[in-house]
Amino acid sequence: MKLLFIPFLSLVFSFGCASTQQQSGNPVQSVALQGKPGDVVVLIFASPDCPISNALAPEYERQHKDMVEAGNRFYLVHARADVTEERAAKHASDYSLTMPVIIDSRQVLVKAMNATVTPEAVVLVFDEKGKWSKVYQGRINDLYASLGNRRDHATRFWLRDAVEAASNGNTVAVAYRAPLGCYIEKMP
Repeated sequence: MKLLFIPFLSLVFSFGCASTQQQSGNPVQSVALQGKPGDVVVLIFASPDCPISNALAPEYERQHKDMVEAGNRFYLVHARADVTEERAAKHASDYSLTMPVIIDSRQVLVKAMNATVTPEAVVLVFDEKGKWSKVYQGRINDLYASLGNRRDHATRFWLRDAVEAASNGNTVAVAYRAPLGCYIEKMP
């Protein structure tokens, strides 16, 4: 697991990579968001305190492994301003998460992607014009039918479907599915 800090969204999308800050003396990897047409990136907005988000952690890890094998990128974004590097590392360890983790302490990505709850997925595709386009936002799967109503197993996998369509150059059938989870408290 790599911990990443995103200070300015303009660095992420305008200049092609996210500069990172080193905190607490620990090395922090940078996020390369340069791309070529057809590249796919998934952002999962998560919280270490949200039971719905944590219940989906195994699915995050499966998706991450599948995406890396396909040459795409997958990031877990801690959406709460109070998540520290230590807390993010413990969360990743507790749930056996190996994907890069972005600590969005200023909620730059939260605001830019208009994320509202955890968990919430965003799928970005690098287009022919040299820009990242959002092609999907919303639920990961239907493990939870509603708040407090968890199924034994998910039966629909909307994030997987969106990634598959985007990776094949197809339009995602449904670009938005209302996410279900814990609300992200927005910073002023």
